[in-house]
Amino acid sequence: MGPPVTRLDPDDGPTIRAEGLTKRFGDVQALDGVDLELSSGKTLVLLGPNGAGKTTAVRILSTLLPPDAGRAWIGGFDVVDQAKAVRGLIGLSGQYVAVDAYLTGRENLLMIARLYGLGRGDARLRTDELLERLNLLGAADRIVRTYSGGMRRRLDIAASLVAAPSVLFLDEPTTGLDPHGRITVWGLLDELTAQGTSLLLTTQYMEEADRLADGVVVLGNGRVIAKGTPDELKTQIGGYRLELETAPDEDPHRLANVMAEWGVEQPVVDLSARRVMVPVDDGLALVPELASQLSAAGLGVTNLALRRPSLDDVFLTLTGELGDGSRASNSKTHDPSTKRDRVAPYEGSARTIPMELPRSVKPGSTLANGGIVAGRNLRRLVRIPTLIAFATVQPAFFVLLFTYVFGGAVDPPGVENYIDYVLPGLFVLAIGFGASQTGVALAEDLATGMIDRFRSLPITDLSVLAGRVVADAVRNLFVVGLMIGLGSAIGFRFHAGPAAALAVVALALAIGLAFSWLNVLLGLLVRDAESAGLAGLFPVIVLIFTSSTLVPVATMPGWLQAFAEVNPITVVVDALRTLTLGGPTSTPLLKAVAWIVGLLSVTVPLAVARYPRTTAA
Repeated sequence: MGPPVTRLDPDDGPTIRAEGLTKRFGDVQALDGVDLELSSGKTLVLLGPNGAGKTTAVRILSTLLPPDAGRAWIGGFDVVDQAKAVRGLIGLSGQYVAVDAYLTGRENLLMIARLYGLGRGDARLRTDELLERLNLLGAADRIVRTYSGGMRRRLDIAASLVAAPSVLFLDEPTTGLDPHGRITVWGLLDELTAQGTSLLLTTQYMEEADRLADGVVVLGNGRVIAKGTPDELKTQIGGYRLELETAPDEDPHRLANVMAEWGVEQPVVDLSARRVMVPVDDGLALVPELASQLSAAGLGVTNLALRRPSLDDVFLTLTGELGDGSRASNSKTHDPSTKRDRVAPYEGSARTIPMELPRSVKPGSTLANGGIVAGRNLRRLVRIPTLIAFATVQPAFFVLLFTYVFGGAVDPPGVENYIDYVLPGLFVLAIGFGASQTGVALAEDLATGMIDRFRSLPITDLSVLAGRVVADAVRNLFVVGLMIGLGSAIGFRFHAGPAAALAVVALALAIGLAFSWLNVLLGLLVRDAESAGLAGLFPVIVLIFTSSTLVPVATMPGWLQAFAEVNPITVVVDALRTLTLGGPTSTPLLKAVAWIVGLLSVTVPLAVARYPRTTAA
């Protein structure tokens, strides 16, 4: 056993502290010895080009990824050894908009609130507060897939605020928002820091960083290449920026050649805007002389601006490239003394979001949280046409197709009605095909960031996976009931009585459980939704059609009979068939249970072990 894990004194240091964080993905060094600190009620902005390590740093600090080396603490808790305690302090709005497109906005927030342990009444109150503050109340009961991209991003931010976190991670939170939406978010973040929330955010918008940051860390190739306040970083690169715009008939390169001798660095030419920019030491002193030289050279200039460096210039100087969308602010004079005062106030509700939660908050059990996640999955089932078809049309099609196609050609010995023989096998066929959608759903949750959302919450890993298989069990119960009802309408009956009928349903649900866990594992491993679906269907198709599902083993070719007799689907179907038709059941039932337990004993531990190591690509 290692040394006991203790909490750093949260009152004797920063809210966020990271020392020497290192992370490698194959040949890529994502982080290389990164140190960070952030105090309570302050905002730290991570800047850097794509691939600099910003998102990796956020995922490590929010417990989604373990570092290869180094340590980090949130509120005094170690992000690896005390991850659950950390998750009780943080909120996360990741790079992906992690909201369920098939739930309403209100249902999304209620689910998160309930997973945090809020009672039903307090969860509704908190949900309404956030919907109102993010200007989403009017769309609260619409399915999220009808939302615009900006509305989804605001809902994602609202989800990160449900538990009134003391530390909030925002990975490019305003990407995709229109100017009004961005202003709304900025005002909200001001409120949060005023209430003591610590914010760590990444952004590609330099104006946003300048507007919000108390401190800036610039990353490049996984390393910290500069840090300080925005004003400190601007001072480091020094001087002024002189910008001139040529007349439409002038070549900007001629202007650049003249300006080169005045600058401390080579001029930068923007041909599309006919603009030339050059860093200079003392702009005020040189403007008259420069104007005289330009006039003597016959160069037409339509605009001249002299400004202090911006974060755009800092970014360009330190990294060699500009962030997306940042060029627009170059031509605007920025006065750092007006930080947090230049943005218009939010035009919606004047209410702030209270950062103290009601007293009803209690840690939820794995069982309770699994039920909440199962409810989410069942709502999706009734709103996605593909899932509805797998649960209704497909089972009915199987019953009618195989009964009437094979019914006149197959004559199982000792069975008067082919439907009595085939229906137990069709239970397994329908359940197996339906279970393939479990892998698809998990792969989609990985791709959309929903798994990251769940993993950032202070709930057990098993809650999410259990919620998945519980929803499957409910679906399978419905499917079996539908098939029994339809089969009864065309002549099916249980020959061994009600107790055997209940045993058939229980065994069918048990094999469904095994199929579900197999597809949970496949979804976590394969990650791509289409591939996960194929991976789930392929073994079912092979095993079903080389088993006794549709025809007796004795009628198969000799080379196939040996495999069919040990095929696990044959074992399970024979047990179901024996219970349905009557006869000695102990041996077939024991074999079926052994196969089911064996499959579960492999897939459940592997899935549970894999889940904590999954994160959005």
